[in-house]
Amino acid sequence: MMLSNYKIPGFLLVSLGGLFLSSGGALFKLFENQDVWTIYFWRSFFFIPAVLIFLFFSSKNNIVKKFKGLGWIGVVCALLYATGSGAYMFAMKNTTVANVLFIISTQTFMLAIAGYFLLKEKINLSTLIAILMASIGIYIMIGTKISNGTALGNAFAFITPVCFTSIVMIIRKYQQTDMVPAVALSGLFCLIAGAIMSSNLSMSAHDFYLAFLFGALQYAPGFICLTLGSRTTESAKVGIFAFSEAIAGPIWAWIFINENPSTGVFVGGAIIFLALLLKSFKK
Repeated sequence: MMLSNYKIPGFLLVSLGGLFLSSGGALFKLFENQDVWTIYFWRSFFFIPAVLIFLFFSSKNNIVKKFKGLGWIGVVCALLYATGSGAYMFAMKNTTVANVLFIISTQTFMLAIAGYFLLKEKINLSTLIAILMASIGIYIMIGTKISNGTALGNAFAFITPVCFTSIVMIIRKYQQTDMVPAVALSGLFCLIAGAIMSSNLSMSAHDFYLAFLFGALQYAPGFICLTLGSRTTESAKVGIFAFSEAIAGPIWAWIFINENPSTGVFVGGAIIFLALLLKSFKK
């Protein structure tokens, strides 16, 4: 039985997904081995079984049928998952956790715009005002000298919301197709890419433990919840509730890796947060 069949509201699943994913930055920066491709490989190594276990208990004998039912659009979705997650880790390597998470929060507005053009969802005045406010916030974060993010890290960070927006458009358009198997398939793509690109897959016991947490207990439940929640939540609202990741992420980074964000991140992030509050309370 799927999580959604337990009457868990879609917006709550999206929020839970964001909370699960919010610890990703802190976990990544705790690795002793900072080779992104090696972490990419081992995270996927633990991620794939976790998703398959969920599929086993939720689908029973229909697992093979669900994978076959993905079609080409499911493969595209899996590639987008893999690309977005890889860009996320390269962004984390090149800039701060807060910078990455607040940039990812722009997916709220990407989703609203994509929903308007692709799914014919209306954009009202409050949405337009929120988009303008978020643009100002992002400029303060990465377009001025008060921000401590690097151009490379910020560029990678923007890839993630683009991929996620595309994924949500696919999930919303093809609601009859269960895209959780695509999440598992993305892990296979990540595993292969990591094996090819990494020069050395060896890790310490400390890093193996982190890879297990990263793949099985953080990334897998996060994207399972986001995938299921996106099926029944309007596109623009998906980004709003997924903002739980941007709210909690810097807190984990501050607690576990003592990362103190710059003034620019706080100022820009506060403006984005106000924009999201506006979007939350205005229809």
